[in-house]
Amino acid sequence: MAEAVTPFKVQIPDSELELLRKKLELARLPDYEGCEWGEEAEGGVTSGLMRETVDHWRTKYDWRAAEARMNEMPQYKTSIPIDGFDAVNVHFVHAKPADPAAAAGPPTPLLFLHGWPGSFIEVQEMLPRLLAAGFHVVAPSLAGFGFSGYPRQAGFQLTHQAEMMNRLMARLGYGSYLVQGGDWGSLLGRIMAVRYPKHVKALHLNMIFSSGPNGQKWPPADEELTPREQRCVDRAKFFQTKNSAYQALQATKPRTVGYAFHDSPLGMLAWMADKVLIWSDPKAKAWTPDELITWTLLHYFPGPTTGMVTYRENDFAWVLELLSSEEPGCKVPLGLSQFPEEMVFSPRRVLEADYKNLAWMREHDAGGHFAASEKPEELATDMIDFFGSYRK
Repeated sequence: MAEAVTPFKVQIPDSELELLRKKLELARLPDYEGCEWGEEAEGGVTSGLMRETVDHWRTKYDWRAAEARMNEMPQYKTSIPIDGFDAVNVHFVHAKPADPAAAAGPPTPLLFLHGWPGSFIEVQEMLPRLLAAGFHVVAPSLAGFGFSGYPRQAGFQLTHQAEMMNRLMARLGYGSYLVQGGDWGSLLGRIMAVRYPKHVKALHLNMIFSSGPNGQKWPPADEELTPREQRCVDRAKFFQTKNSAYQALQATKPRTVGYAFHDSPLGMLAWMADKVLIWSDPKAKAWTPDELITWTLLHYFPGPTTGMVTYRENDFAWVLELLSSEEPGCKVPLGLSQFPEEMVFSPRRVLEADYKNLAWMREHDAGGHFAASEKPEELATDMIDFFGSYRK
């Protein structure tokens, strides 16, 4: 029974929804009316956006409708053992073509890895394209996110997440597979390619860290940039100087932040909306109140703390040091979709110097950090195009 894979549907108890309704009814918002600093976007979510979204939440939002939409995807749970840790009860989407004979390509397993503050639902808009192309799509909730469990022991890092994901794919009968990732999923995918090259046939990312050839700081002060490069560099600097404080807070005090948001749906909304809206490209997508609320609740209902603990257990310096020591010899083909409003950026020439396994790259004119939600058609097309050579 330990290896059982059981069907799962998202079904939040009525008692939780009633408690949420009461919290929204009793919630109070600060009054910033007439204050210039209350509507200045760099200082956080504006009071106008919060008032409008909370009013929509109280009067129009329907969680059961959002839940039904999620449950259109076939979902499962299974317990995966992790060396040195509790077994993790992993939640995942596992979708296959309804008519394999009509698919445009051979049956190929594809592991889709989300990040923070995303979740498994990021795959949903891409599923029709990917299934039509013949992919068997596995989209798990990372350990500590959504409806997946999390070990009681400290020290659970991306290397253990990678072990968990590889064992999940083996549990499903996939000895080899393709991987796609963004945010934490991009770092996790890179670790999987390094640690499990016999299983990962190719890796596609929509975010990648690169300091420059041989680890040199990029861009050097004397290098002339193209207009696109300058815009992307300015965007990355804006993130580093104005929008990265959350990293330090979640990496040092995840429990403190977790207490605040575990009991406050409005606090969770403000924290989520601040990231989702600023990290996105408004030219690519206008986020609706329903979407912002649903993303919020996928952290609020299960509890947000363990997702934030990921930052504490995986210091970026440690992750990048691990990759710099293990990745240079990686032979797994790498594909990259680059969106101009992503928060990290390096030009093609720098990436080619850093990643000898970079086999494919496509630059897009619009899109930001949440490519699967902002540009699902384009990201799905990129995966189909890049993975085409590695599907047999």
